[in-house]
Amino acid sequence: MQNEPTNIEVRPPKTKKEWYDYYYLRWKVLRSNFSDNIDSAKDDIEDESFHIIAINSNLKILGVGRIHELDRETSQIRYMAVEKKSRSNNVGTLILKCLISHAIEKKNKQIILQARENAINFYLKNGFELMQKTHILFGKVQHYLMKITL
Repeated sequence: MQNEPTNIEVRPPKTKKEWYDYYYLRWKVLRSNFSDNIDSAKDDIEDESFHIIAINSNLKILGVGRIHELDRETSQIRYMAVEKKSRSNNVGTLILKCLISHAIEKKNKQIILQARENAINFYLKNGFELMQKTHILFGKVQHYLMKITL
């Protein structure tokens, strides 16, 4: 495993600008090829979810992630996105560790997520198990159910 970058802070967004940049990066990485609407990267449980950013010393958001509880035992990670230039710097792993820690604090027993095909190896390397092929987003992006037991 690569060394974790030292100049990156992982925390919830704090300012109005950070929230805007958070949603913008989410849209840019996950939805911009399919929709011009930044709100296409939002859903109706944003306010009930725990959000994380990875931000560098220049206050540039390099990655984002969100987790929410499905029930007392299970949380779901959604909308994880890391800008391309930061993917080899363990930014995604830092975000994932923070989201997992949040679920552990909530005393969840497992976390599930729907991984895009190109992200499966990242989640496998971070302890998730591949469960099954699920839906295709926008008729183009195959997803797979993955889980980790806490």
